[in-house]
Amino acid sequence: MSFSNLNKRDAIRYAYRLLTYRDRSEKELADKLKLKGFSEEIIQQTIRHLSEKGFINDAALALSLRRIAEDARLLGNRGVRIFLHRRGISGKLIRDIFTDDDPDEIIRAEKVVSRKLKTIENYSDEEIKKKIWRFLVRKGYSFDTINKILRQFKIKEE
Repeated sequence: MSFSNLNKRDAIRYAYRLLTYRDRSEKELADKLKLKGFSEEIIQQTIRHLSEKGFINDAALALSLRRIAEDARLLGNRGVRIFLHRRGISGKLIRDIFTDDDPDEIIRAEKVVSRKLKTIENYSDEEIKKKIWRFLVRKGYSFDTINKILRQFKIKEE
């Protein structure tokens, strides 16, 4: 048994262990393997092996993460893109799953604002407007969506 086979096998074993905790993108997995000290060649072989076996699939992961970001975290479109990018999804793949403007962004913003309003109802209208504005910006909502939401919830614009 050669040393390189042992390293490749160790890399695959380590990658499988990482994948038991949660799905990972190719980039996330490569970064973890690199951090562990595996060579670029072994990392590429491991990624190729896991892709061929169906254990990593960035396209499927991107769609799954998008649903999590939208449904559980109630992020705006920009927030979803940032979330996907941080998880190692490529810019091309992110652009592919966002074909056009998402009409559901307004619905998510309404949900998140109605929850937020319950926690800040004792503030003045101006303070509420500022807090909602900053909150939605942090969540990754577009300027247009934020303005629509502020008008919809009768929070005065200036």
